Amino acid sequence: MVSLVLLTAVSSCRQSDLRTVEIKVPDLKNDACAKIIANAVGRQVGVKPGSIGVDFQRRLVILQYESLVTAIKNIEFAIAEAGFQANEVPAKEEAARALPPECK
Repeated sequence: MVSLVLLTAVSSCRQSDLRTVEIKVPDLKNDACAKIIANAVGRQVGVKPGSIGVDFQRRLVILQYESLVTAIKNIEFAIAEAGFQANEVPAKEEAARALPPECK
């Protein structure tokens, strides 16, 4: 009886929690910047492959991620490590200085 209860509890645990997020990136100016950001975000475990998009007018990166695997902060920090501010997370200065001129 106990093993049946445990089996039911284990099998009812949530296995997936796919979420969509919009991250404000004030310096998102063009395709070159978007490619750098997409490469950085795409390496994050839990980000759904092929889900990364941009809205240049609103300067947003839009993507889907598995919240049981990663957190929004991890994604924001990946963008910051690539040299761009992400929401309230400031860009890593060294990476920002190394960006191509069209992204500054």
